Amino acid sequence: MTVGLVIALAVQNAVPPFATDMYSPAFPRITVDLGTSSTAVGLTLTAFFIGMALGQVVGGTASDRYGRRRPMLLGGAVCTLGAVVCAFAPGIAVLLAGRFLQGLGGGTAAVVGRAVLVDVAHGPRLASTMSILMAVGALAPMIAPVAGGAVLTVASWRAVFWCLVGFGLFMTVMAAVFVPETLPEQRRLHGNGLRRFLEGAGELLRHRRYLGYMLTSACSGFAMFAYISSSSFVLQEIKGLSALTFSVFFAATAGSQMLLSLLNARLVQHAGIRRLIGLGLSISAVGIGAVAVSVLLLDVALVPLCAGFLLVMSAQAFIFGNSSALALGEAPHVAGVASALLGVAQAAANGTSAPLASSGGGQSAVPMVAVMLVGIVGAWCAYLLVGRIGDARRLPTD
Repeated sequence: MTVGLVIALAVQNAVPPFATDMYSPAFPRITVDLGTSSTAVGLTLTAFFIGMALGQVVGGTASDRYGRRRPMLLGGAVCTLGAVVCAFAPGIAVLLAGRFLQGLGGGTAAVVGRAVLVDVAHGPRLASTMSILMAVGALAPMIAPVAGGAVLTVASWRAVFWCLVGFGLFMTVMAAVFVPETLPEQRRLHGNGLRRFLEGAGELLRHRRYLGYMLTSACSGFAMFAYISSSSFVLQEIKGLSALTFSVFFAATAGSQMLLSLLNARLVQHAGIRRLIGLGLSISAVGIGAVAVSVLLLDVALVPLCAGFLLVMSAQAFIFGNSSALALGEAPHVAGVASALLGVAQAAANGTSAPLASSGGGQSAVPMVAVMLVGIVGAWCAYLLVGRIGDARRLPTD
């Protein structure tokens, strides 16, 4: 596996953080400029993740039938087109449509990227490589909000989307140059695409280990996205931080996730993968507890609030890559469908979390806390359920 391939796959998986975090500092401005509500702006995240969920279904199924390269390149082109629509949006409805297109293309590229990884890596190597992808991908939420905040100091929120047009072109070029075709003709699944997807999805939804790890990842994302979607309102409007200060803090939380992802890539070779997931869930629970104490008992005290946010973000380094690797390792024979179903669950969780958590706008952080608590409880339940299904069989090794 070449360095160029790893970076190219990381770029495909960086679509969600770039497409969400770069414009999150602009939420208050978009609300005023388009004459809409904070909940409606939160729905732009939902639209993105609805599109992403659909893109993963279409892209995962198409990649099992037609190969990996063509769906990935098409996804990059659609994602770029969506950013152009957002940049010209005259109102919230058009912005929602553009965000849907961004998600549709980004979801297609991301799901195919994960399928490529399953084609070329297995077992602990798969989990380790996914952690490396998370670490490289974590550069996106480090760079994106700072870049977005910097753009907002000199230009309008529309300029942020022109930057995302450039990112869409970059991800397409990286795929064209560095990602080879990894699914030979003899391994492709032919026939009705929708029927193939439904058959594969039905098999996976009856596979309790796959389902448990998938839900562990999705529920943890549900909790994390409460922070991503609401922190700009809470920290800027309730606590008075500037857009640039908020962006720097947001980048710092992403940086902690990147560093711990690199650590996880090393630990996964020696420690139990399930044990590392449990460690991540424990760290996230402590962080959410700190956020809840700050909001519910200390009148949104800044220090415990920011400390909790930092722990929630950094904990994902031990949760997402490991739980996704365990889930995908259960079904290498339908890698595209398995990757799509995993992505749909994550997108649905993220898209549902965003409007619920941000419904308090700059007036209340209580909805954010409620969403976080629901997410971490759900993640722990899914993780513990998997632990009761006997000894999970070992992932395939090279």
